[in-house]
Amino acid sequence: MSKVIIFKNDRTGDLFTSIPTINLIFNKHINNDIELFLSKINYKFSFLFKPKRIKVINLDLNLIDKLSILFYLLINKVDSVYILTPKNFYFYIPILLFFKKIKFYGICIDSIKSRPSIFLRKFLFKKVIINRKEIKKRNSTYNIQKKLVEINNDEIVNLISSDLEADFKFEIPQKSTFFHYKHKMFNDLLKWDLNKVKSFIEFLSKKKGNIIFSSEINNKISDEYFSKHFNSYDFNNEITNNINSKNILFLKNIDGINLYTAIKKSESIVAPEGIVTHIGYRLRKNILSLMYFKLKDRKDFINQIISCKEWFPPENFGYIVLKSEFTESLEKLSKRL
Repeated sequence: MSKVIIFKNDRTGDLFTSIPTINLIFNKHINNDIELFLSKINYKFSFLFKPKRIKVINLDLNLIDKLSILFYLLINKVDSVYILTPKNFYFYIPILLFFKKIKFYGICIDSIKSRPSIFLRKFLFKKVIINRKEIKKRNSTYNIQKKLVEINNDEIVNLISSDLEADFKFEIPQKSTFFHYKHKMFNDLLKWDLNKVKSFIEFLSKKKGNIIFSSEINNKISDEYFSKHFNSYDFNNEITNNINSKNILFLKNIDGINLYTAIKKSESIVAPEGIVTHIGYRLRKNILSLMYFKLKDRKDFINQIISCKEWFPPENFGYIVLKSEFTESLEKLSKRL
C-alpha cells in the first residue's frame, strides 16, 4: 500500500488552522497508509488524529531530522507528500531524482522573504500561495490551505474526532467562560502586571459569571500568583485547592487533551488570539478574541492587518483590540460582553 505523508511540525495554533485541510487529505487518501509528522510542541494534540500513524520531529529541523526524513522517503513507497509547514528544507526534496515519482503538494508564502523560491515551486505537483505582501480581500489560511486538496464535496466526512475528552476529577461550572493568560500579550505588550490581570479576570467574572482559566505551561511566577488568589485545580498533582467563594477556577498545569476538554465544556471563550481561540472555533464556541497591536509606523499597521486577515477563521470569530490603558480596555470590553 502506498504511503501519504503530511508535514505539520509547527506550533499548536498553526496545527488547528490546518485541521480542515488534514481532514480533506484523510478523505482523499482514505485507502492509503497516511503518516502525519508533528512537532514536539503540537504532538500533545495527536489524540485528535487517532488511529492515524504519527511521527514526532523537532519544530526546527536539525541535521538528524533532515537525514531521517530523506531516509524515510527512500525506503518507503510514498505516493504523495503534503507540505503544510512551509519550511525551506521540504521544498528541496522534490529536486532530487530519487523522489521524482512522488507528488509534492505545498503551501507557499509570498512576502519580503518568500518561500520557497519561484524556481523550487516548479517542482511541486500542486501549490497554493499565501500572499503576505498586500492588503487586499482574501480568504483566511483555513480556506487557502484547503485548495491544496481536490475532492468531491459529497465524499467528505469528518475523520478527525471532536468527541474525545478527558475524565476530570472535578466539576466544570455550568455556563463557564474560558480565559487564558498569555504572558507575551499581557505583560510584554500591554504592560499589565499580574495585579491588573487579576482585576481583569474578576471583571470578566462580574460580566460573564463562572470563569475558568489557564496560564502558560511552566510559568512558575504566574502559577504561584494565580494559585494564591483563586481556587485552583492542579493537573500534575490532581489536587483541588479551594480558598474562597469566588466563581473563578484556575486550571494549573493544564495541557493537551485536558485543555481541549475544558474548552469543550465551556460555553464561551474570551482569550488572546491563539491556540485557545482556535480550539474554541473548532468546537463551535462563542468567541471573543483579545488582541493588541504595538504599531511603530504604517508598515507595522499593514503587517498586522495582513496577519489578521490571514489567520482568522472564515466566520463566527469575534475580536476586540485592547488598549494599554487598563480602564479604557475595561470600558471598551464592557460593551462587547
